[in-house]
Amino acid sequence: MAVESMKFNLSDALHTVSVNGAYNASRALSKWLRRGVRLTCEGFTSVPISRSSTILGEPDEVIAAIQLPLTGDLTGHLLLTFKNEAACLLCDILMQQPEGTTTEIGELEQSCLEETGNIVGSAYANSLAKWLNLHVEPGVPVFAHDMASAVIDPIVMDLAAYHDEVFMALTDFVIDRQHIEWGLLLIPSEPSLRIMERLCQSDGVREKALQTIAVNGAFNASRAMSKWLKRGVRIATDGFAQVPLKDVAGTFDASTPIVALHLPLSRQHHGHALLAISKEHALRLVSILTGQTENPPGEIGELEQSCLEETGNIIASSFVNSWSTWLDVHIEPAAPRFVIDYPGAVFDALLADQALVNDEVMIARTEFVVGNEWLEWVFILLPAPSVVRLIEASYA
Repeated sequence: MAVESMKFNLSDALHTVSVNGAYNASRALSKWLRRGVRLTCEGFTSVPISRSSTILGEPDEVIAAIQLPLTGDLTGHLLLTFKNEAACLLCDILMQQPEGTTTEIGELEQSCLEETGNIVGSAYANSLAKWLNLHVEPGVPVFAHDMASAVIDPIVMDLAAYHDEVFMALTDFVIDRQHIEWGLLLIPSEPSLRIMERLCQSDGVREKALQTIAVNGAFNASRAMSKWLKRGVRIATDGFAQVPLKDVAGTFDASTPIVALHLPLSRQHHGHALLAISKEHALRLVSILTGQTENPPGEIGELEQSCLEETGNIIASSFVNSWSTWLDVHIEPAAPRFVIDYPGAVFDALLADQALVNDEVMIARTEFVVGNEWLEWVFILLPAPSVVRLIEASYA
């Protein structure tokens, strides 16, 4: 059962591609616009080709679209679509003008949308290429402004000859507290579809289970934190890495205190989870959570500790639940134990216990983004031998 639960299919791969693509697009757009941008995507789903023009509404509704042809080892198209009013709002945001200023899409507006579409589409294409270990090159973006059916139907027509479904995703674009919904279509050529399906069953892709677990955990943590704080939060990670016990203490500066939340794990598989952040970043996070950015706390008292415990509990639980889901087991985190101390004092006792059962731990370096604030956390999983065996079984 464990081995089967860890095997990938195309749906698994595309979910991870979509989350990673949104993360990379967020970083690229934030850098380009010099302000915080957050994109979230719940993954690609297969829908009948006959419904592809309804991704954002009715087939006769006017949309703006940016098409990027794909070349290289995979060929096909990526198509980003916006409702007309969403495209106008995005232009206002990009050009830093009052909402409602843009009423028509002219040359300047088209240029803004093309560049945005190019950045987002390239991020998704690069994520797909990295996941499948292939070379995928997005081409020059082509802009269209017409009814949805007139834009989408000609592109998917060729796909209908060999496949009756298309891959569709909805993306939430958040900037300046404005939410804009985009549609994204992945339309592979027939040979590329076969390549993608074959590679998703290969050892090289299945061995990315650790990355998938971490990415899905970060995605779920982002949703939970955004819901709790009632504002956009993005938590992202490049995945878990297996690290020797002796190297864990070097994750932080030994001379600087850290804040850590230790969560013992129980039920089917025992172990420990540890979420750690530098004290400096912990204080910055508390100021964001409590709205005290103008007068941040100088020390961590009861209120600050409560905020950090709740945040850590949400994030750690999301990562642990991702492990549970992927391994098809029940792992339950206990209430977090709060610690402020130097790294050596925090890690030594836990690592001594871990050395009795395993000589490696799993570490995921995590970015926590709220508005224009970027903070760094480290999530450390000290798994029981039974969990390690499940992971190793997936590589067989």
